[in-house]
Amino acid sequence: MVVGDNVVRTVVLIGSETPALYRLAPVLQRADLDVRRFPRLSAALEFLATAPADLVVARYPLAELGLDQLLGTLRRPGAASCAAGLMLLADPDAAAEVAPFIGRGVNRVVALDAPSDRVLDAMTDLLAVAPRQTVRAPVHLELWLDRGLARIHTVTENLSTSGMLLRGGERFSVGAQVSFDLFLPGDDRPVHGEAQVARRSDPSREGVEGIAARILSFDAGDRARVESFLAQH
Repeated sequence: MVVGDNVVRTVVLIGSETPALYRLAPVLQRADLDVRRFPRLSAALEFLATAPADLVVARYPLAELGLDQLLGTLRRPGAASCAAGLMLLADPDAAAEVAPFIGRGVNRVVALDAPSDRVLDAMTDLLAVAPRQTVRAPVHLELWLDRGLARIHTVTENLSTSGMLLRGGERFSVGAQVSFDLFLPGDDRPVHGEAQVARRSDPSREGVEGIAARILSFDAGDRARVESFLAQH
């Protein structure tokens, strides 16, 4: 499991006695992650209220309290772990119940019975990229093809300094490199940069037909503009 730098990351496991999480804990510790295990949500909330974490992984349904309480503590403005990724390991029967929270406090939902390598891949993704926020902003994409310039006008579903989830864009193949102009709300000047189509969206999980793009570069000063915007929203 590689997260791309030498920074020690803190991972919080809620419902840590669940077999799927119990098996993963030693793997995470061997990856030099600071793993904090909490069998119950109430103890985890006490920790998250004051201590910063990079990723929270919780069994769902939660054994006590509820998802509202977890999101209220984790996503409270100014909270120590408000920027942490949140992944739920959900019982198959609960997948539809948590779907509306994806992109609205929950970053990823993985089936409780999924193979361990899939769970680890999802955790690596969340640890390796900047947390994304729900932001709906117009985007213009351009790609040079053999037959000429292809353009689409679309909108973001979520955004970070490392990537964005976009509606539409299916005509652009995975791996394609595109130029983008991103129009942040309240800002008349577009943010310009280069991005690469990383994957197709998963409508059943993300609630949108579209593409996920990894941001490769920004024009001078534009990354700071995105950082400032996200910090204020």
